[in-house]
Amino acid sequence: MGGGRGGAPATASARARRPHQPRVLLLCSPCLGHLIPFAELARRLVADHGLAATLLFASARSPPSEQYLAVAASVLAEGVDLVALPAPAPADALPGDASVRERAAHAVARSVPRVRDVARSLAATAPLAALVVDMIGAPARAVAEELGVPFYMFFTSPWMLLSLFLHLPSLDADAARAGGEHRDATEPIRLPGCVPIHAHDLPSSMLADRSSATYAGLLAMARDAARADGVLVNTFRELEPAIGDGADGVKLPPVHAVGPLIWTRPVAMERDHECLSWLNQQPRGSVVYVSFGSGGTLTWQQTAELALGLELSQHRFIWAIKRPDQDTSSGAFFGTANSRGEEEGMDFLPEGFIERTRGVGLLVPSWAPQTSILGHASIGCFLTHCGWNSTLESVSNGVPMIAWPLYAEQKMNAAMMEVQAKVAIRINVGNERFIMNEEIANTIKRVMKGEEAEMLKMRIGELNDKAVYALSRGCSILAQVTHVWKSTVG
Repeated sequence: MGGGRGGAPATASARARRPHQPRVLLLCSPCLGHLIPFAELARRLVADHGLAATLLFASARSPPSEQYLAVAASVLAEGVDLVALPAPAPADALPGDASVRERAAHAVARSVPRVRDVARSLAATAPLAALVVDMIGAPARAVAEELGVPFYMFFTSPWMLLSLFLHLPSLDADAARAGGEHRDATEPIRLPGCVPIHAHDLPSSMLADRSSATYAGLLAMARDAARADGVLVNTFRELEPAIGDGADGVKLPPVHAVGPLIWTRPVAMERDHECLSWLNQQPRGSVVYVSFGSGGTLTWQQTAELALGLELSQHRFIWAIKRPDQDTSSGAFFGTANSRGEEEGMDFLPEGFIERTRGVGLLVPSWAPQTSILGHASIGCFLTHCGWNSTLESVSNGVPMIAWPLYAEQKMNAAMMEVQAKVAIRINVGNERFIMNEEIANTIKRVMKGEEAEMLKMRIGELNDKAVYALSRGCSILAQVTHVWKSTVG
């Protein structure tokens, strides 16, 4: 496992070799989608900016998932100390209907005493330069204040979502004056330089009653973000030109675009994955890659319809498949989905589907080496939930997208990719609905072949070039930030 017992960093020997090197302490909430960019940020702090880094992961479940262990092994190899903080005891567990955000926030809040212990232990041996948390990590601000170190947020989602959060107190005041709910708004929210945000594209927490505990937690989180000493955002200006812009009267913290930060180093479980050998045998640009991320799930009926759509499209495909969840679109978020991994465990697929598509399609149960897949020449498009990591990985590999958003800010991401960046086609627009196999097949054909497909490939290629340039600029921006951190420790 990637962390020591009792909160002690796992790679103490590395620290012993660099006893006086300034160290950054990073705290990541129990979301694999956050852990991956946090791991890359920590790696770059060590490799490029002369800092030591300890990454704390606030677990929400025990034992850790297979994906977590894979990331842990890789990040440790890059010289980063990784500590998995214990999950809350069963007696402290939230009700089963608690939202993803509520469960993650609960795990972080319960981890603060351990964060304090680790921070004090590290500060006793080397100067602490900063504490960096994600959007859910605001309760750890007290630790930074006690130790007198800068308190930064690393926002792992797009600037558009951060802008929405920073403007939320103002938007809430407007809604209060109107006596309504955000979900009932007939006009979209217009943020500086962003695509209009329609009510049906808002994150679910904003659709809750404004009097609810769920909404109150979101509003508190938004206010906490404005109090950070600075915010690092995993985006780049060519993708989101308005980063850092705010409406009149809205207080913004210093915002720094440091992306696109994606995990580019294959982990051990990726290098020999069978799907890469299969991809090597396929023609260039001929394969549709299908994945709904580490947490996304479809219903049984929609999963079966997706299978029929892939078959009807007559295009090759590779599908990172999970067992369906009838209750929630984020059923695998904490790695709790039941995925047996063998063909006999795929009884939710249409009868005969596996036999009819054998050789044309490849099913990869639960986890797939996404970085390696998207970088493979045989991939022609990515049918994605539009989680921000997946979106940046697709852009960074020049792969056009079919956007099928499920939860969180994914509908906003999808709108940005289709309307603003023009590198995707949305298949799930507006209110939740059942998507028929004919629509799925037709959308795949639009993105894979024809004039529209060529335009998408051209635009994603141009954006890919800009992403490469932006990453070098982001390194320079991060250098400026780390210079400030180092100056605080002398």
